[in-house]
Amino acid sequence: MNVFFEPKSIALIGASESFKFGYWTTEYLLQSDFKTYPVNPNKDTIFGHKTYKNVEEIPEDIDLAIIIVNNDRVLESVKNCVEKGVKGIIIESAGFAETGIKKYIEIQNEIERIAKTTGIRIIGPNCVGVTNFYNKFTSAEVDFSETLEGKISIIAQSGVLGNIFIDWGSNQKISFSKSITLGNKVDVDEVDMLEYLEKDPNTNVITIYLEGVKRGQELLKIFKKMSKPVLILKNGRSDIGSRAIKSHTGSIAGNDKIYDAIFKKFPNVFRVNDFFEMFNIAQVFANQPLPKGKNIAIITTSGSLGILACDLMEEIGLKLAILEKDTVKALESISPTWTSINNPVDLGPSLFSTFRPALNALFEDTNVDAFLYIFAVPKKPLQTFSIPIMPHMKDMKSLSNKYKKPIITCVFGSRWVVDYFLKYTDKYNIPIMTQINHAIKALKMMYDFKKSNC
Repeated sequence: MNVFFEPKSIALIGASESFKFGYWTTEYLLQSDFKTYPVNPNKDTIFGHKTYKNVEEIPEDIDLAIIIVNNDRVLESVKNCVEKGVKGIIIESAGFAETGIKKYIEIQNEIERIAKTTGIRIIGPNCVGVTNFYNKFTSAEVDFSETLEGKISIIAQSGVLGNIFIDWGSNQKISFSKSITLGNKVDVDEVDMLEYLEKDPNTNVITIYLEGVKRGQELLKIFKKMSKPVLILKNGRSDIGSRAIKSHTGSIAGNDKIYDAIFKKFPNVFRVNDFFEMFNIAQVFANQPLPKGKNIAIITTSGSLGILACDLMEEIGLKLAILEKDTVKALESISPTWTSINNPVDLGPSLFSTFRPALNALFEDTNVDAFLYIFAVPKKPLQTFSIPIMPHMKDMKSLSNKYKKPIITCVFGSRWVVDYFLKYTDKYNIPIMTQINHAIKALKMMYDFKKSNC
């Protein structure tokens, strides 16, 4: 699998400087430090680079070929790659089994046969390939000036959606390691990628968007071997959704109740309900220590939101930590008489003068295993008085490292307030989210993961 993420030489079959699918990939790779050879029989040069009529004309050995030609020309290109001795192929072209047309189903079947009989590894068709955020290799349309290197890897059966994950996640300051879009899966599938990412030192948590599975038994075996948390979003829960999947990637969705039962069998596999939940929870797994227990302390500026969090915790099986007497005394000594120092700790308007000592007292409490910080302050006072939020982030990071306890921040308010926090999250690796229920689910999944891996 490493040939897809660290290729020493690349053939770009269907390279184009015209504004169409493949343009951005061509421009990026030809302007990067990756040794890339454009292949296009109708051009002599592309972006100033010599162009080859066929992959077999390239004078160097080729590790990876990226195919972005019309679907009628894909099979010929694959055969040429086999003759050339290419090690891996990414087929980004669409229009195969997902069309339901016999001709293109047969072409896809022939490509699958070639992969099995020759040993060449193939991702796709109908995908945008892979991205490695550490060496900045990509076959997709990724703006690395806006991305962060991190410990979350993505396996997505969908193509373009893989790019959208990255765009949205980067905007939320979520950092990534690898991204893989599988498309119609003639060869490389989620089993191959799970095996690869399980051994990848730059991956701490794996997220999967799944439509259908071809190798069910092998998937069960790799789930059993996984030591890293795997977050799965499986669609096709409804009959309508199942039918739509077939026209998207040509997959058969299968009975959702069976999938649900399978996922619950494995302690390191967690099913999520949507993309926002998946990546919010993933960033907690990627950046926070695992809780030793399920006793949670809540610090908030809104008693109402603190109560809501308590309700959600009880529903999901977490507990509100009972604070030690010394902790209560410490909180009493620093807080105005009108604040609530019982857990949840509602500091109200005193937050900016009491947060630091309150947080320190709570982290020292041996009854507390994890923290939820709910920030609910209007935009106007933050802007008017230029109140800095960086000290809060710094204290959370320092204490979390010292006591090995996780903390999640939920920001409740305008987009401006959320962005105010996001400015610093990549520096201090404090998860920032807007959904309290996602934070509660993350703490529960981390507790379950820790419990099953003791």
